[in-house]
Amino acid sequence: MKNDSNYPDINGLLGDLGNLVSDNSTPAVPVDTPVDTPGQVQSDMGDDDWELFRKNLSLYNFREKKDDRMICKLDRDLADSLDDCDFDRKCRSDIVNAIVRTFVNRYLPRLRQYKRNNRSLLDSTPT
Repeated sequence: MKNDSNYPDINGLLGDLGNLVSDNSTPAVPVDTPVDTPGQVQSDMGDDDWELFRKNLSLYNFREKKDDRMICKLDRDLADSLDDCDFDRKCRSDIVNAIVRTFVNRYLPRLRQYKRNNRSLLDSTPT
C-alpha cells in the first residue's frame, strides 16, 4: 500500500519478513518489533541511518556503467519490494549497494570481529 510520497509503506514492503527465523530458532526480527513507517522514525539513530543511506545512494549516478560489480542474488520478496521504490530513478543494484554500505558503516566495529583470518600452509614456517 503506497502513501502519497514516492516511497511505499514499509509495512507493506516487509510483508512476512518479520516472521523469519534464524538458525537458533529465535525470530531474526521479533514480530512485535515496531517498524518504521514513512514520516515516523523509531529513534534518533534511525534518522542518522536514513541520512547515511541517502548519502550513500547519492554516490551512484543514473545510468552510469559500473564495471566493478559482482553478482549477488536477492530473495524475490526483497527484490520486488525494492523495485516498488523510486529513489531518484536509481536501479535496484544501486539501492542494495547503498543499503549495504550504510549497514557496514554503521556496524563496522561489530563486523570486524567476524573478519576471516585465513590461514595457509604458505604462511607457516618449515619445521
